[in-house]
Formats: sequence, structure tokens, C-alpha cells
Amino acid sequence: MKWQLAGPWPVGPALIPGGTITDGTGLPMPMPLNAVALDEDAALQMCLWYDETNTIGGWHALHFAPGIDREAVMAKARHNKRWPNGEPAPTIAERPLEPGKHQKERKKRSRG
Repeated sequence: MKWQLAGPWPVGPALIPGGTITDGTGLPMPMPLNAVALDEDAALQMCLWYDETNTIGGWHALHFAPGIDREAVMAKARHNKRWPNGEPAPTIAERPLEPGKHQKERKKRSRG
């Protein structure tokens, strides 16, 4: 995962200058909102760090590098937030019926 800082980032007594490209090693997380995600993994992680609907720091404020499919990354993040431990197995009531099974066949009656 790689990010580029779009502006300076004060981290404790140090200041990381804007334009710095980092893989996050040794830096405090989450990355600031003005960081640009340079790959899809970094973009997904940004979506997981921040709340989708926050008016100040929501997903609308995230920056992705050109070439990253923003909608696909956000759809995957929504799915991961909804099912953090993976999708549950379908219950019997949710499983679709196989054609011809569990259905009573009706015989046609002739009227006459």
C-alpha cells in the first residue's frame, strides 16, 4: 500500500513534507485525509479507516490516484464493513429452491 501526502503532515515533533511517498512503515495511522492513495489496497484501507457518511471527513474527501476505480473500491469497502468476518452462510429459508423440488405438482383437471 502506498500513499502520497498532498500537504505537510505534522506528526508529533516532526513534519513530513507534502509530496512524500510512503508505504506507511513507521508512520502513525490512519493516514490524513489529504493523502492520495496510489494503489487499490491503499484506497480500500482509506475507506475502511474513515466513515462513509461523515460530512467533514467522509469518503467524498478521499483522494485516489488516476486509474483507481473509485466506485469498485467503495463497493468493496461497503461490503467489508457490512460483513467484517465474511458473509454468513445462507440459511435454509434463504436458499433458492431447485426446480421441481419442494413444490407440489398440480394436475390439470379437465372440465366438461
